[in-house]
Amino acid sequence: MADPATAAADDDELTVDELGVRSRLPVRTIREYQTMGLLPAPERRGRVGVYRASHVARLELIGRLQHRGYSLAGIRDLVSSWRDGADLGEVLGLEADQLVHLDEPGAPATAEQLATLLPDLVPERLDDLLAAGIVEHCGPDRYCVPSPSLLQLTIDALAAGYDTDRVLRLLRTIRDATTVIATATVELLADRPRDTDADRLIALATRGRGLLAHGTGRLTIHAIGRSLGIHHDADADTALRDLMETDR
Repeated sequence: MADPATAAADDDELTVDELGVRSRLPVRTIREYQTMGLLPAPERRGRVGVYRASHVARLELIGRLQHRGYSLAGIRDLVSSWRDGADLGEVLGLEADQLVHLDEPGAPATAEQLATLLPDLVPERLDDLLAAGIVEHCGPDRYCVPSPSLLQLTIDALAAGYDTDRVLRLLRTIRDATTVIATATVELLADRPRDTDADRLIALATRGRGLLAHGTGRLTIHAIGRSLGIHHDADADTALRDLMETDR
């Protein structure tokens, strides 16, 4: 009898039990993730739910984020903010394992792939993208993408017609701000409290990376809202429309 995980991989359709085998998770955990909104619902065929490779990828993503210290509630916020996070690589025109950083497995992107995404910047202004930290060298003609979300923001802003130099200026501002945050964080970690177990500090640093990433993002969104005079989510569309229609 064929292994259920292998058979499922061949036809790209999985039952919840087969998904559990592929992801090495109990079925009850998969159900819990669906209830929390972390995992998209399966396709329905009568009374049977059909899962696909995108569900496997989402579960792998959840596992990586948990390893980095994110809570399930924090992961849920990230997933919802990414909209179609499981297919982010497809949205960017790359396979999911090509949008990686040095501490994650997978194959980096080539200059040609970046040029497909950002023809206004690559290759002529690739150095500017490198300086802004949007991409990084990680091998001969290979580039890692630390933040696919910022790469997508760059693509969207240029597609909307914003000036290239102004977009790059924003990216450099983000780089500078993150450098300040990183320096302050490392200084705090290096100033080790007395009589504190080293393993506890390592656990704090590991979990803190995820909390810091999510927290700084949320604070940035909050600060943008304050600058626009947005006090409730319902006010966002009105405030943004007023900003777009203001005479220059």
